[in-house]
Amino acid sequence: MNDLATLLRRPINLASEPPFPLGTGMVRPASLEVIWPDGSCKLEPRVMQVLVALNRQRGDPLSREELSRLCWNGRIVGEDALIRCIVKLRKVFQRDPTVEIGTIPRVGYRLHIVPASVQTQAVASPPLNQSRRNAWRSLRPLLLGGAVTAVAALGIGAFLLMRQPSALAAEALRPLTSEPGVETHPALSPDGRLFAYAGGGGYGMQRDIFLRGVADGTPVQLTDTPEDELAPVWSPDGRRIAFVRRVPGAPCEILVAPVPQGEARVVGRCAVEAFTRLAWARDGEILLSDRPSRGAVRRIRALAPDTGLMRDVTAPPSTSLGDTDPVVTHGGDRIAFRRTSSLGGDDLYIAKVSGAGQRALTRDGWKALGYAFAADDRTLLFSSNRAGDFGLWSVNVERPSRPARLSLGLLSFGRMSADGHGLLAVEVGDVRSNLFAWRAGAAPVPLTGGNISDWDPDLSRTGQLTFISDQNGGSEVWIKRSQGAPTQLTDLAASFVFSPRWSPDGQSIAFVAARERRTDVYVIKADGSGLRKVTSDGAARGELAWDENGGIVVPTLREGGWRVERIDARGGVTAVPHSTGVRTVKSAGAGGLYAVKQEDDRLWRLEATGTVPSSPLIRINPETAWAPTSSGVYHLTPALGGEVVLSLTSWSGAVRDVQSLGTFGLQHSLAVSPARDFVAARVVRDEADVFAIQLENR
Repeated sequence: MNDLATLLRRPINLASEPPFPLGTGMVRPASLEVIWPDGSCKLEPRVMQVLVALNRQRGDPLSREELSRLCWNGRIVGEDALIRCIVKLRKVFQRDPTVEIGTIPRVGYRLHIVPASVQTQAVASPPLNQSRRNAWRSLRPLLLGGAVTAVAALGIGAFLLMRQPSALAAEALRPLTSEPGVETHPALSPDGRLFAYAGGGGYGMQRDIFLRGVADGTPVQLTDTPEDELAPVWSPDGRRIAFVRRVPGAPCEILVAPVPQGEARVVGRCAVEAFTRLAWARDGEILLSDRPSRGAVRRIRALAPDTGLMRDVTAPPSTSLGDTDPVVTHGGDRIAFRRTSSLGGDDLYIAKVSGAGQRALTRDGWKALGYAFAADDRTLLFSSNRAGDFGLWSVNVERPSRPARLSLGLLSFGRMSADGHGLLAVEVGDVRSNLFAWRAGAAPVPLTGGNISDWDPDLSRTGQLTFISDQNGGSEVWIKRSQGAPTQLTDLAASFVFSPRWSPDGQSIAFVAARERRTDVYVIKADGSGLRKVTSDGAARGELAWDENGGIVVPTLREGGWRVERIDARGGVTAVPHSTGVRTVKSAGAGGLYAVKQEDDRLWRLEATGTVPSSPLIRINPETAWAPTSSGVYHLTPALGGEVVLSLTSWSGAVRDVQSLGTFGLQHSLAVSPARDFVAARVVRDEADVFAIQLENR
């Protein structure tokens, strides 16, 4: 007995843990695998440690404190880190009904094997329509009480507005969803009893709108169409939900559906944008982000759902990328929105719903993925990468103040929604992309891996690889030579770094970085020395390229719109004539420079005198990854059934498919070497769940 107790208390070293059977499968800790008769899956090391610790107990509960000691070497970790592991294990074992990972209130967790006799007594699942009816029965009492509670909430909100703001703390966290795939865009009902969300299979796949109770985990599917539907938001009275429908090749639609049931109807359409996020004001207007015309800057607009009329709410400067993602206070008198100065540079603003009285809440340019007003309407909660990871932060909207980080860490937070009683529903995401390489006709093989994301690759003429990775926190420039391990070149602690590109001689890398609301071009040598900033005006910039003379060309946003600027070796900047509207420039090596303009799918050749359409004309699909070469333009294009096809459009205009890559969750990046080596970023994991965080005043 003493030997067993000693074994159970021993910290977990996966390399020395023997395999063990679990349910219908076999767990192999050393290889991080769970193997079933019909397949297998890999677990993260920490998740596997938690599974081994629970299995050691042989059905007995294991406390949170013991799990921390066994799996985190005694370090004190936030409860969210443990919950994340439990959620992942439950997802893995959804395929095996014999394995249950249960929560023991106020104690911890237990791994339980369901006896076969109990399984055979289980009642078959009812048909889908019957399941929906049962789910609606469970939600009906909440829905009937919603209108009364919403009215009461107005009175509570008025009382809260009279209180002085106080510091908030995140006191508890628990998952609200745990289905495979993604559950995103959470929207809490005004009374906090229900929440709507968009759910689907993952990267690039269609989503539908679902509804479920905060306390009752039974989901109800509100939409079931072939289109991608997302971004739900509740009406102030809690009786309707508005959401966005993506329409292939056209601007998005805004729909409203009654709750608990009824047909959704289109109440408006975006003028230009394919996607937007919504907010519902007290006066009945639906707020969204859109451009009134092509070439205009995105702004917050208000839609009257009864008439379909639109009005502008904000007027961002023409040198910004515009305003997005409006959120309304519980009192309904003000909105928060995000103003993007450049790629990776965001600041949060507040204004009256009319658009008057705009002022900045943050001024440092760090990203802000999601945000919501706390119950007092004087605190804005938001997710930001200002500490490296996307943690949870707050800022006082009544007076100038520095953002403060709340007490939760380790999880990556995204979009969020809050009720008037201290509950916050927030996305917790796990998205990873790795780099894969191949030659035409061969299967892609991984170049990078692990619990990280790598993207934006570029190959030198000698086959050296540079790319962006978040391996050590924020985005930084990395390099990988043919046989060596990846090496980090920069440590800028910037809000965003992108477009690393090799110089023609393979000695230097130029890239763009957004720091403190300023976006500039940098150059660093391949050995990591000689980092220098070659521009200093902080203007918004797009993807850059080197010309054959060792100069840098980069699209830049000025008062007159986007144009290409040429940067010489001394940092001198000159505008390329007749280059208005160019957003992306790419090099074809000795074949010259090619560009794509805003709102224009034609490929342009960039010459010293300006831009000239490619001849014959080649069109670029903005949903594809593409790269020009001396032979023509390679494209990675999604095809029917989720497959991705590598094709080549030659400079004579002939198009041919080079190969199918199968199901390849593609990020928009493709690099091609002169030897026709291909490298692309592939999404290898895309999961998101909705978590509930209880906020308390300190």
